[in-house]
Amino acid sequence: MTLRLPSPGLMPVLRSELTKIGTLRSCTASLAALFVTCTALGAVSGWSVRRAVDRGSSVVRPDFDPEAAGLAAVAYGQFALIVFGVLIIGHEYSSGMIRLSLTAVPRRGVFYTAKLLAGAGAALAVALPSVFLGYLATQAGLGAHGTTLSAPELPRAMAGAVTYLVLTTVLCAGIAGAVRSPVAALAVLTPLYFLVSQLLMTVEATAWFARYLPDQAGFRMFAVGADLPVDPGEAASLSPVLGLAVLVAWTCAAVAAGMLRLRRLEL
Repeated sequence: MTLRLPSPGLMPVLRSELTKIGTLRSCTASLAALFVTCTALGAVSGWSVRRAVDRGSSVVRPDFDPEAAGLAAVAYGQFALIVFGVLIIGHEYSSGMIRLSLTAVPRRGVFYTAKLLAGAGAALAVALPSVFLGYLATQAGLGAHGTTLSAPELPRAMAGAVTYLVLTTVLCAGIAGAVRSPVAALAVLTPLYFLVSQLLMTVEATAWFARYLPDQAGFRMFAVGADLPVDPGEAASLSPVLGLAVLVAWTCAAVAAGMLRLRRLEL
């Protein structure tokens, strides 16, 4: 007779995955990097723009919007969560821990769901203060050229920025699960987020496609002021709601690909 131990439920596995995140230095360092990047870069960029405006520099766009400037650091801080999302899944494969983890939690759907929920929860816990304090740091740097928290579009934009960072974490975790390697995942995601989409956006023939890529669609979620399309059907950009829908679709596809690869893994 073979003795089969009962498989743990979702909550015990979720607690275990949160513990893993807290004890893995690379994960905690990535989360800390998001906070530092958003706040420090926000303050520095705000101060730099204030100096440029005071000097009448042509570097500052005529339609400069302090609200949009307050959320600009999210585009740079996202790299920390790209790395974090890749690590929470990719580390299991690169370290060989995946087989031990699946032995402890035979139900792969439970294991995978707990991984993603733990990563999303950790990302949310750090993204909330990072976006909020990063915005305040930018406005402090802007000084008299800054604005307050009373702007009507700001709550929606901040919520969009936080949601974007969380979904990016989950999407990157799914990609890492699909390729089963943190190095390969970063080799795909880094140029996609920081090179390919920007290049495609600068070419008129490919801009229509680039706006549906994960980062470009996600940026629409926290667009404010002049960055918002005047016409909901405007071809040049997506509305915040449509940007969210596109990013959710990318995230679901990545998660499904990661789950498919996990189910096919032979122990």
